[in-house]
Amino acid sequence: MENRSKFWDTYGKFFIALAIVLSATSLVMNLLSRRLETEAEPEPTASGEFWIGKEETNVINVLSAGAVMPCSDIQPDHVFASLDSLVKNYDVAAVSMHSLIGSNTTRSFGEELIEQGYGMYGLAYPDALAFGKDGIDKSMAFWDAQRVRTSGTHTSTDTSNLIRMSEYNGISVIYLSYTDVLNGTLPENENYLVNVYNDEKTPLFVNEAANMADLVIVSITWAGEPGALPNERQRTIAEALADAGASIICGYSEHAVQPACWIDDTLVFYSLGDLYSEEDNVTGRIGALGAVTVTETIYGDKSRVELINPKVDLVVSVPVKEGHSDVKLLKDADDTEVPDHKQLYEGYTQTLQRMDDSIRIGGLN
Repeated sequence: MENRSKFWDTYGKFFIALAIVLSATSLVMNLLSRRLETEAEPEPTASGEFWIGKEETNVINVLSAGAVMPCSDIQPDHVFASLDSLVKNYDVAAVSMHSLIGSNTTRSFGEELIEQGYGMYGLAYPDALAFGKDGIDKSMAFWDAQRVRTSGTHTSTDTSNLIRMSEYNGISVIYLSYTDVLNGTLPENENYLVNVYNDEKTPLFVNEAANMADLVIVSITWAGEPGALPNERQRTIAEALADAGASIICGYSEHAVQPACWIDDTLVFYSLGDLYSEEDNVTGRIGALGAVTVTETIYGDKSRVELINPKVDLVVSVPVKEGHSDVKLLKDADDTEVPDHKQLYEGYTQTLQRMDDSIRIGGLN
């Protein structure tokens, strides 16, 4: 009994103090927990109802066309009328211009493309220096006066370094244009004239754009063979652009239609061929249109951009009279306009799907 008394005399105060500390700690934690729960609750509105954040979705449809290669003495005369309603179904329509307005192409060609609904123009191509700096200055004088986005040729270093962004239905878009092949040499101190692909600098520029916008479309002209798989150089560039953050890569090889495929989340059209061409051989007048739906899902301060339902279809420039052609879907042509057009359509379809047969053929309307 005496030992028990000594035990409580020695340790009693300690146990009492410990109990008090534990009780106080429990009380503080309980109060803190309730406060956090209160802060986490949505604030009531004036009517007493609670506001809960909702998921928001923005959607745009994007169309990419092949190269336009007209001659200066050709008047458009509604060259693209057959595709007019198709193009206007898209929020964003891009095309590659392989000629210089004011030098080897009339203003009316550019005006008709704008009227049809194309709002983004890639101007970098192998023969961009064919008329020197004067040719580019004339071309840019036309394009700068239009309410469209251009990339690829410039009149100064300052304009070449600009990254211009557009917004469609809440989705920000940047369009960039390059050529990996240039016929001629850029004048000293005037390398701003044409966007020539650079293995080190270009991916960095694309990455900068990707950090600014929801969607980055890169147009690039490179060397590739008609109907063939992309060569090693094309694949290397495409992978570098995809790694840098390009969303869609629109490739062009002269008079060539090549496969479409995915590189991770990047949609690649290796070559869309020609939207408009005056070649004598029908295979030089066939091109492709690529399309995809872009969705942006927003919840709070977070967002996610996805490309869904990619598809592609074939177009052909059909001569209807001297100095004039009509561009239409290849499947809408007949044998008087394009001999063996059904067999051509089947063959080009196989080409487009050689790397990824999940890419849908048709359905652009």
